[in-house]
Amino acid sequence: MPLEAFTQDENFPFFIQYGEHDEPLYLHAHDSYIELVIVLSGSAVHIVDGEKYPIQKGSVFVIAEDIEHGYDDPQDFHICNIMFRKRFLDLSSFDIAGAPGFQALFVLEPQQSRTKGFTSYLKLLPDEQLNIEEMIAALHTEYTVRAAGWQTMVRAGFIRLVVELSRMYDTNRIENDAGIVKLAPALAYIERNFQEEMTITELAALTHYSERQFLRLFKEATGCRPMQYITKLRLHTACRLLRETELSVAEIAGRCGYTDSSYFSRVFLRKCGISPKAYRKDSAANSAY
Repeated sequence: MPLEAFTQDENFPFFIQYGEHDEPLYLHAHDSYIELVIVLSGSAVHIVDGEKYPIQKGSVFVIAEDIEHGYDDPQDFHICNIMFRKRFLDLSSFDIAGAPGFQALFVLEPQQSRTKGFTSYLKLLPDEQLNIEEMIAALHTEYTVRAAGWQTMVRAGFIRLVVELSRMYDTNRIENDAGIVKLAPALAYIERNFQEEMTITELAALTHYSERQFLRLFKEATGCRPMQYITKLRLHTACRLLRETELSVAEIAGRCGYTDSSYFSRVFLRKCGISPKAYRKDSAANSAY
């Protein structure tokens, strides 16, 4: 199901709605968009890639791109769906990406649903539920009324919602066998400190896994080893700084953890297929249209 089924506005690829399901919802996949779901009341069986999982009021989860899912056996089942393209907001560019809750809810759980089945570890407490419902109502009003500045308000409201949900995701609520979600503190540490040198021993200690188990689960969750992940994060940040700032290549190299700008340029060219200066030039030319 494409996002165009909900909104035709490609300049603002975002959609929010309340949903009431009296009948099962057929299996469907998201075509290049992400869906944040908050269960407002009742219960249902969530079907993800053919497997069934119970969900109920207070469940919050993220469905990644191209994941097939649906709902069965709905009982007074009301939800809020928030759908958006990844380019709508680069959530990883905000400081909340350095929080374990963000990494668990928006990075690790969607990946886990691809590899090990659906698991929703964020279950809102009653006072948290009320807070989130108020925020959703305000966000939905801005989106539907569309008063002056509504797009700015929607972006701001959505970011605030992401921050609050990330704060509410308390990893201490997770059972000990939660698997890759327990990697969240390590990924959050990497997000905050990717410019610094770090060791596997330090990262594994944050998860309370052995180094061998940590490496296995990290590869399972992210598709690469920790140092490869750090390099990707450094280059992602470098690309953003090349696009959005006038910092020199040497300054950007330093901000991304490279003390030698020549080495940084070689790594950038090898991984991105273009030099940093050429990337900046291309980005400037594309932004002119």
